[in-house]
Amino acid sequence: MTTSPVDVPAALSNLVGDAEPASLLPAGRAVVAHVTPPYTLVAATSLGPGFLTVVADAVGQEFVVPLVIEASRVRRAVAGDGLGEALVDRLADGDRLGHGFELDVLHTGAAGGERAIHVDQTHESVIIGDRAVVKWAVVAEPGEQPAPQRLRALDAAGFTAIPQPWAFVTYRGGRSGDVLVASVAQYLPGAQDGWTWCVADVRALVDGTTTLPASVEPPAQIGTLTAQMHASLAASTSLTSADVEQARRWASEARAVLDEAVAIVDADEGLRLQARAPAIGADLDRLAEAAPTPLIEVHGDFHVGQVLRYPGPHAQCYAFNDFDGNPVLSPAQRLERQPAARDVAAMLASLDHVGRVVIGRTDGADAIAVRSWIPAAQHAFLDAYRRGLHAAGRTDLFDERLLRPMMAEQECREFVYAVRHLPHWRYVPDATLAAMYPDPDEV
Repeated sequence: MTTSPVDVPAALSNLVGDAEPASLLPAGRAVVAHVTPPYTLVAATSLGPGFLTVVADAVGQEFVVPLVIEASRVRRAVAGDGLGEALVDRLADGDRLGHGFELDVLHTGAAGGERAIHVDQTHESVIIGDRAVVKWAVVAEPGEQPAPQRLRALDAAGFTAIPQPWAFVTYRGGRSGDVLVASVAQYLPGAQDGWTWCVADVRALVDGTTTLPASVEPPAQIGTLTAQMHASLAASTSLTSADVEQARRWASEARAVLDEAVAIVDADEGLRLQARAPAIGADLDRLAEAAPTPLIEVHGDFHVGQVLRYPGPHAQCYAFNDFDGNPVLSPAQRLERQPAARDVAAMLASLDHVGRVVIGRTDGADAIAVRSWIPAAQHAFLDAYRRGLHAAGRTDLFDERLLRPMMAEQECREFVYAVRHLPHWRYVPDATLAAMYPDPDEV
């Protein structure tokens, strides 16, 4: 176990050991129920009015905790305590944090006050002076993480449709390997994610305040930016290709997801999924024939919720967010290169999901109009993506054979996620698969 650094009060280890599990983790997180007390201090370094720490529970689970001492107790720092502001100040100084915490600075900016971001998220974010966002990790995941390397590559390539990355903080020397504990990025004032702005766009089409051509222009812009993103990521390293073994593994993993979905989805949705399972499985099996499709760094968890829209000087602007990869996969899996089609299929599925949400959650929505928007938006995105790759001279990156099987796999994953975490979401993959695999009796 790492000895507490000399500039940390000697009592800090004891205070951490006495802390209640919920006091060191963000409020309302399910992970609190799985903590086994007591905590042990693994590492700590001073950060402004508090400390940046890594702690472990009694069974060795490690957590990242920005903490403060208050009334002879420790608690997790919150917006207003000043730790995020102190971290941003360190960037301008080029100061190394020390005690195993390494600060990798790409850009700097001024701090100035803190406020919280109140949305569901895997990590915990604090807005600093309406100029930066500090994202603290919660669970300390050892090993290299995908976001830093992908964001560095995009930043180096001059790709601007991302919140500019400012810095990454890594704890090196942990028992299980290096841990990404925090990141700092540009804050985009007025930004909304796609589950807000894209749903609003489709509702505007339904109520007649916009037109179909206008409503599919944003997906077209996203398609162009996606092509630029993939071209930039592909330029960061030498191009590789999937071999036969990897392609077969994709097919096997996709089949396993389908099998799991069929096993756990019940009621009418389950019956419909079972009826479509042979056709879905036949599409998934085509992934085994994907070799030698090109492999690149991809976003990894690409959907409209990762697309921020914010007001620019002359028009609405778009930026891609959260390059951490699919949260249900291991860090090693999230680091794997993938076909560009993985991101494209995920975004096409996501545009479909927007339509299903509008139909399912808007009183009096014209379902026929929305169902017309879904393919129009998908075609606008895909056509712009193809044109963008052509303009970049990188049409070699996109293997269109993979789109349908990867979209089908995505819907199976949506079903599994819905059953395990969000039951009311089941109607979305059910409706999407009905469109992909229509029953002649239902048409």
